[in-house]
Amino acid sequence: MKYIKLSIFFLAGLLAFPSCDKALDINTDPLAASSADPNVILPYVIVQYSNRFETELGTRIMDVPQHFSACSNSPRTGPTTSFLTGNTWGMYYEQVLGNLDLVEQDALVAGESRNNVAAVAKILKAKAYFELSCIWDRIPFAEALNGVDFPSPNFDAQEDVFRGCLSILDDAIDLIDKVPAEGVFDVSAGDVLFGGNMDNWRRWANSLKLRILMLLRNKDTSVDGQIQAVLSQPLIESNGQAVMLRYAGGGGSGNAFYTIVSAFFGPSNESAQYHGPGEPLYNLLDDGDPRFDLFILDPDGLGAPDNGFFPDDNTAVLRDNIIRGDLPHIMFLPSEISFYRAELALLGVTNEDAQEWFDRGLTQILEFWGQDIPGAQITLDDATISGYVGSLPAVTLQMVHEQLYLESFIRPVVAWNTVRRTNVPDLSPPANATITTILKRFNYPPDEVASNPNTPANVNTDVPQWFEK
Repeated sequence: MKYIKLSIFFLAGLLAFPSCDKALDINTDPLAASSADPNVILPYVIVQYSNRFETELGTRIMDVPQHFSACSNSPRTGPTTSFLTGNTWGMYYEQVLGNLDLVEQDALVAGESRNNVAAVAKILKAKAYFELSCIWDRIPFAEALNGVDFPSPNFDAQEDVFRGCLSILDDAIDLIDKVPAEGVFDVSAGDVLFGGNMDNWRRWANSLKLRILMLLRNKDTSVDGQIQAVLSQPLIESNGQAVMLRYAGGGGSGNAFYTIVSAFFGPSNESAQYHGPGEPLYNLLDDGDPRFDLFILDPDGLGAPDNGFFPDDNTAVLRDNIIRGDLPHIMFLPSEISFYRAELALLGVTNEDAQEWFDRGLTQILEFWGQDIPGAQITLDDATISGYVGSLPAVTLQMVHEQLYLESFIRPVVAWNTVRRTNVPDLSPPANATITTILKRFNYPPDEVASNPNTPANVNTDVPQWFEK
């Protein structure tokens, strides 16, 4: 992909805007603005989304799928605080979806010259709605973003949201197909992910469709035909096409996993001993996997902290190679696609070679963390990668699911979806939990409950979501 590294000053400036700042003239009420310059609004939305996603979700729930041993202000024991739920809900609906809807509508009114802009907005909207549903299950969807006609929007069933997101992505791909050869609006300055490269946006849209379809298939195998169709389309196929937002790493532009350490605990994670590996992550990697030494510092073999506990002198910690200011926000990697293809082949959905796709996916993810990720402090050579891949036994469904769990490392919603979809690895809640399983959902924010009479009644946070078996 074309990496676009945001400057310290630009990124810090964007992140400095509080929710009530009027610098962009859209923050007090995003839906009330009359027009949107995509080269101003898109970077604002993407960077705000990334920063708040990494902060509000990443640093707080990576212990739910147990990639991390513990996180501050985490809902791992069952309760979801109004601070966590309110900030996350507001980030998605106000800062992200409200502004994207404005960009999309302006682009559609402008005509074919801005098909590229409308497509970008639609793809990001589909991603946001999908993630919202993965967090809460039922959410406002069909009636969302239209406060005039629907001041108290109804909440749609998760299946309807997922299928609606697929339709949005199809619309985006159709717009990309119809981008004219000349006279296209130049969105390269505002597209901080791909620099206006619509081939990469098409690949991401198709890849997001596959991600959604895999959750739908968990309850409805009639989507197999749709899965086979999307597999024939351009997808994210190489680490050069990976979707990520790069952080410069200095000043106010550092990745939140690092900035929480540097702001409150010490100059580095290894010295501060804040982020520790979860036991399932540690145990899966502690079998000769080359990622162990990329992710985990444990020279004395002390083991991972217990579930729900932070690291100390007697446990392993996550390496500074991972917890660093310039760690990109990773949104989609080709290895996810390859492991899906291996799984689908093993299940008989396709006639593809499961072993070939498994080996490809494992090679891709090892190359990503050991060679291709920007700013890596520790690397892997080709011989180490190929030697490990070649040493494994014939692929099984359990192996694919374990690799999907590892592949989703440090991506909170993807990791959470993976363990809820596959039940691999087998996770238990912390000993002091008030729920009987790992967290399955957030409760709705109190402000939403109070203001919208159509908000569903909150249920226990260990009640499975619709997509879970």
